[in-house]
Amino acid sequence: MIELLAIILQLVIFLVVFSFPFQPKSLNRFLNLKNNTLTYLDAHALNIVFFVYLAIIFSFINLDLKVLFKSHIILSIIFFIVNFKELKSNISKPGILNFFIFLLIIISIFFSISLNLKLNWDGHHWIEKALVFFNGLNIQEISNVKTHPHYPHVGSYIWAYFWKNSLLELEYLGRFFQPYFYIISIFLFLNLLKNQSNNFRLLFIFFIILITFEPYLLAGYQEYLIFSSLIVAARFINLINFKDYTNYKIIFLIFLIFYTLCWFKDEGTVYYIIFSSFLIIFLNESIQKKLLFISSIVLLLVLQYLLQKYLIGIYDFPQKITFTEVYNDVVNIKIFITKIYKITLHILISFIKYPLWLLSIFSLIGLMLMKINLNKTSQYYVCCLILNICFIFVIFFTFRSFDFMLKVSLDRLLFQTSGFYAVFLFMFLNKIR
Repeated sequence: MIELLAIILQLVIFLVVFSFPFQPKSLNRFLNLKNNTLTYLDAHALNIVFFVYLAIIFSFINLDLKVLFKSHIILSIIFFIVNFKELKSNISKPGILNFFIFLLIIISIFFSISLNLKLNWDGHHWIEKALVFFNGLNIQEISNVKTHPHYPHVGSYIWAYFWKNSLLELEYLGRFFQPYFYIISIFLFLNLLKNQSNNFRLLFIFFIILITFEPYLLAGYQEYLIFSSLIVAARFINLINFKDYTNYKIIFLIFLIFYTLCWFKDEGTVYYIIFSSFLIIFLNESIQKKLLFISSIVLLLVLQYLLQKYLIGIYDFPQKITFTEVYNDVVNIKIFITKIYKITLHILISFIKYPLWLLSIFSLIGLMLMKINLNKTSQYYVCCLILNICFIFVIFFTFRSFDFMLKVSLDRLLFQTSGFYAVFLFMFLNKIR
């Protein structure tokens, strides 16, 4: 009974702390948007992103997790009470139903995790870092963990934060953050479906969860952090007018969302560079302003390098392979064709395993067959998609354990970005509607 109470309390904690500090009204005003553009879902998602940045900052300061949590929860409760009147005034019948469905889904996933407590392969790597923070050790201790000390640590810090501040201090309660963020990001899709009934939108949400829910990845992996962050970024990219007026506040907000990827996994840095760079290319701005944006991207990368290199004491990438080795594989026609074939085959298998990819690609093809001219937003995603797939081919050419890595990691790499391209599906559904 006490464990059931701990699970429910953890959900209540998430609902409260991620109601702080943004509200739709203030966000719309700050971002120069119409009053009804951003909803409570948008504000909640951005509050999670805000929390990720708090985690990045406080992970280097080594403050007591319980002290941080008490401060966080007190501020959140005060903020919630002060803004309760605004929240109450915006409640609608569809909103109540959606909220009830959200609670039902998330509590079901929480119970599912509590009934399957084992950590899968990579979970044992990430929990080593979580234990550093859980035990109140200095961040420099990360460089001494046994496996993959160079992996980014923020996902593990968040794990430790909610683990330490759960009612029973049970490890799996700290992992609830990932499915919570995941379901919030999926519900953001409600804002991308236009002119559809609420019942249809909820059925669609159930369907998306059905094809993207992977219990294996919630057993200590970090893939859902990137998956969810990219969906949040996609939501705000949808607000950009690439042809005319540039809303700089939204652009920098998207950059900041992309930047969190660097702190979750190594490949997140590549995604950050690809998606941010193409965003700059497609903006209707002068070369000087684009160079300024590029400079900001580079500066954030340099900042991460300096923090990890000199405050943690380690900055590295997992693959140790020389250019000569890659070159020899490329110029050897037999090896080159064999690797291309195997990578392509595993990509197709991964598309079947995670059918959101197939839906997105078929939707893009459908838009083209309908002879609909792709706008700049669509062109942006197409370019990102092409370079994303190219990155998969390039990175696997660098693996020495080529066949093994194809089997254990390619599908996860593709899953991470699958939600980002779901915008093609929504474009298609909105068009045929």
